[in-house]
Amino acid sequence: MIPLKVLFYLQPHFPHIESSPMRKYRLWFLGLILGVVVLVSYVITSIIVQSADFTLHILHTNDHHAHLEAIDFNKEELGGIVRRKTLIDKIRAENAKTKEPLLLLDAGDIFQGTLYFNRYLGQADLSFYNDLGYNLATLGNHEFDRGQQVLADFIRKAKFPLISANIQVAPTSPLANKIKPWTVLQLNGEKIGIFGLTTEKTAILSNPGDGITFTDPINAAKNAVTSLTSQNVNKIIALTHIGIQADQKLAQQVDGIDIIVGGHSHTPLGNMPGATVPYPIVEKSPNGKEVLIVTDWEWGKYLGDIHVRFDSRGDVISWQGSPTPVSQDIAPDSVFKQKLEQFAAPIQALRQKVIGKTVVTLDGDRAKIRTQETNLGNLIADAILDKTRPDGAQIVIINGGGIRSSIPIGDITVGNVLEVLPFGNTIARLDLTGVQLREALENGVSKIENGEGRFPQVAGLRFELNPQAPPGKRILSIQVQNADGNYQPLDTKATYRVITNNFLLNGGDGYEVFKSGKNQIDTGFLLADVVMDYISSRSPINQQLDKRIVQVAKISERNLNDYETP
Repeated sequence: MIPLKVLFYLQPHFPHIESSPMRKYRLWFLGLILGVVVLVSYVITSIIVQSADFTLHILHTNDHHAHLEAIDFNKEELGGIVRRKTLIDKIRAENAKTKEPLLLLDAGDIFQGTLYFNRYLGQADLSFYNDLGYNLATLGNHEFDRGQQVLADFIRKAKFPLISANIQVAPTSPLANKIKPWTVLQLNGEKIGIFGLTTEKTAILSNPGDGITFTDPINAAKNAVTSLTSQNVNKIIALTHIGIQADQKLAQQVDGIDIIVGGHSHTPLGNMPGATVPYPIVEKSPNGKEVLIVTDWEWGKYLGDIHVRFDSRGDVISWQGSPTPVSQDIAPDSVFKQKLEQFAAPIQALRQKVIGKTVVTLDGDRAKIRTQETNLGNLIADAILDKTRPDGAQIVIINGGGIRSSIPIGDITVGNVLEVLPFGNTIARLDLTGVQLREALENGVSKIENGEGRFPQVAGLRFELNPQAPPGKRILSIQVQNADGNYQPLDTKATYRVITNNFLLNGGDGYEVFKSGKNQIDTGFLLADVVMDYISSRSPINQQLDKRIVQVAKISERNLNDYETP
């Protein structure tokens, strides 16, 4: 600030003397001073703007699916909670030196997939997640598989919020007041707004029960952004479990989102095996700003890792990062290792009990089981048909999404079967007309290009389809096996006894037509028990393909990693 007495001195005392040399000198001097002030102000402003830039470090996981142990992948081990702990601790220690704020996020489906979930209903995973220091998680569809009370118990004991902005909960639900739509974190003096989203298909992909409603994710996101920006938040993260394609639509249709940390579609990015797109994916919002999309494949095989720099307005201006493999080269954390051994002890005897053997690999590969006939799908369907023939069973239709793993050549254990069939489904029966049966199969192949779990694995019939035809017109022919083992064309006027699982009987995976079937009964037989009995009675297993499902045109292989899959 220029002192008042200087300004007074510079003020001309004789403005009427235009030619005064002293007046010209004073005006020149005043101009010089003002120029210096402007220059200094510009420099100070530049420094302030530069210091307002903010860098955030994000670590993220998704679709953990109870994989506390490492898995074999291409003859190497990947994943495992004990190595994840070591890797996260190392990154945090390095981060502490730069004092860069760090978030650890999970994008849903912590539940379901291994014996650990069958035994502990998420509480084993939660113990590790609490100790890992997760900041936030969103809810995936599988969090609802065992009903509202199991999820409520999980949330109650979690040391981090579980968020989703498109879930509405009735006041009478055990989940009432337990699911936040969003939260605001203060990091290094900056506000970070994070909201969650859950696939609205959860109502048909899982068992949420009464009192839970899943609303449109786009509208929910717009409402969340409006609420966060009203709190002067200009850096917003969407933590989603809606799938990579839905994430891209979210980025393209909603202003105000800077980063989307996603899950649900099990999509590899960047340096992950099978990836066809970069990490991160960069989209443009409606107002033309860049939105970063990251996801972390599945089962804790990798740890997502990205640094994002924001300017003073909260816009993303740069980023760097790459997912890190949770490889066998990483030393296990000793404390986590001891804890995992304690959780593992009660299920080891069950896991290791041998019930038979197979001389062929029983193929439950995710991309195949949801798009084509596999020998494991045939075996499971055959086991169900064999069990229910005394009840007049003719046809079996099950969803490929209920088959979650393969079985390698060699001994088959109880653990193998429970990992293939982890959902605890029971066998159900109903009667359908020929017209309804065709409708069910059309539903099963209606999303084949997306690799959804509704794809049918069958017994007692065979069908031909064209996956390139419009949905609803893809089934070209259906033949039903008679008592002599021969196949006859489907009779649209006949009634057939169809066997499925309790999930599909209640309209799961879009099989609404099953709800209209006659003589519905849930047999109470556990699907996994029926399959184990079948394997034991027919070991060694040499299950083959037998052209139950024939495609007249193959779907493109290039999209197998981009499926919107539950």
